[in-house]
Order: sequence, then structure tokens, then C-alpha cells
Amino acid sequence: MAVGELEVRDVEPKHNATAAELQQVVANLSSSFGWTLAGSAVTSDELDVTCANITETGHGKWAAQGLMPSYIVEPVCNQSHSSPNATLALPWTVYYNTRVFTAQLLNAFSPDNKTSTMEYLCDSIRYILLSGFRIEASTAVNATCMAAGVQQNPRPEGAIAKIDRNATDAYQNAASILYAFMFASSAQTDSQLNVFCAHASNHVTRPTELKLNGTLVQETICNIKAPLSTDTATSLLKTWSSRVFATIIRNASNVGGWHARLCGNLDPKAMEAVGLDGQAVKIELCSGVEGSR
Repeated sequence: MAVGELEVRDVEPKHNATAAELQQVVANLSSSFGWTLAGSAVTSDELDVTCANITETGHGKWAAQGLMPSYIVEPVCNQSHSSPNATLALPWTVYYNTRVFTAQLLNAFSPDNKTSTMEYLCDSIRYILLSGFRIEASTAVNATCMAAGVQQNPRPEGAIAKIDRNATDAYQNAASILYAFMFASSAQTDSQLNVFCAHASNHVTRPTELKLNGTLVQETICNIKAPLSTDTATSLLKTWSSRVFATIIRNASNVGGWHARLCGNLDPKAMEAVGLDGQAVKIELCSGVEGSR
């Protein structure tokens, strides 16, 4: 399938998470990972080898974690690639990461006052702040407005907002660790894991071009001393996906009372339904909020 013909796994704004929506999140996460994997390859030969070996080294373990290997392999084995291309891969990772975040955002809150919460998000999220996390702000904001049944506001440029580099660095680090664990989790033997570590130094530049912390990717892979069990890999996937989501939403607005409003309305059970550690996200968002438990 050519790049321009990739299946669009878009987000439909609904009020309650369903199994289909969880699959949508997983499909988009798998696609994002696949594009990062393809874009981080150093040579065409490496891309070809990765494609040839991916069934043996990855399909079974990735599927067992709940990922969708067919979406991972799609960009890696795409025959239209003449060579590894981080520039080509980056907009696709942004596209799919946006769909992951948006689906999780729409399903993170208590159903009791879902409409008013979505309207609050529609009014309060700042485009420039979301863009700092390489999220398509208009897509995410429009989804909240549609869920609330209100019209999307013009970009609130009058509300001055400045990207917090500490927050975007924290996001980059969490996303880098998530990618590293997803990559390393495909290793089924000590030998495969050793090969991943030995080659990891070659991958410092490419992930950086993909807006990841390449050094942290390398360190994370090489710190894994034995193949990850399915349970461990699944837990790490959930933990770091949750860290990514929490970092974005915590820093998506500069409106007064933002953290308190989120803290009061986040629903851990609802977040679990879209692949997050709901309790961990709520604890992170409620940190520092007076009266929170």
C-alpha cells in the first residue's frame, strides 16, 4: 500500500469508550510505532532486514501485548521506501499520535458531566501548547467541541500561552522510553536483545530527527538485561503511555483552575477502557491540587 493510500484510522467523538475505540487507540499507537521504527533505520539494508525478520522477532510478542503487528509492519515493509526517511516518517507519527491522544482525551472523564467537561476543554485547550507536544491541535480541540455539541472557537491567540520546555522535555523523554520498550519487547532471546543494544548507538541520530531523545532510547534498550515477559512488557506499555498522556493533558492549557477542573472530573475507570493507567493519570493530574485525594 502506497504512503498516500494508508488507511485512515480517525477518531469518532463518542461519550463512552467501547472495545472498538480501544482497538482504534491500539491501531493508531501501533502505526505510530511502525513509522518511528521505519524512520529510525540507518540504512536501506537495515530496513529490509527489519522487514524480513519482523515476523520472527516481533509479531508474536507484540500481539501478545495487545499491539497490532500488521499496522507496525506496514510502514516498515512499504515498498515505496527507497531509503529510511525520518523526514517522511515524522508527519505520520504526529498524525497517529494525535489520534491516540484525542481518543484517550474524549474518554478520560466521568460520564456524569461529560458534555460540560468537553465544552470546557473546547474553550480552554491552547493550540500552541498542544503543538509543543507535536499534537495536531485543531484535530484534538475540534473533537472536544464536537463531543460537546458546540462550535469550535477560533484559535485563542489572545490568551497568551508559552510552551513550557520542561514539560515538552518530559514528554519527549516519556515518548522515547515508551518507544524503546516497545522496540526491545520484541526480543525473544538474550542474543536478540544483545544485538538490539549493540546496534542502538547507531540509532541516536534518527530518533532525534523524529523528535525523540535518541540517547535515552539507547540507554533504555541497553539497560534491559533479559527479554521482557509479556506481562512486564504490557505493564511498561501502559505505564509509559499513561505518562505521555498525563504530561500532555496537564500542560495543555494555561487557564486558571485547569488542574483542579481536570482532577475533579477525570474518571480512572474510563481511562482504563482506552489503555491507560487511570489511577496513575489521576494522581499525576491531582498533584498539587488543594483538597484532592
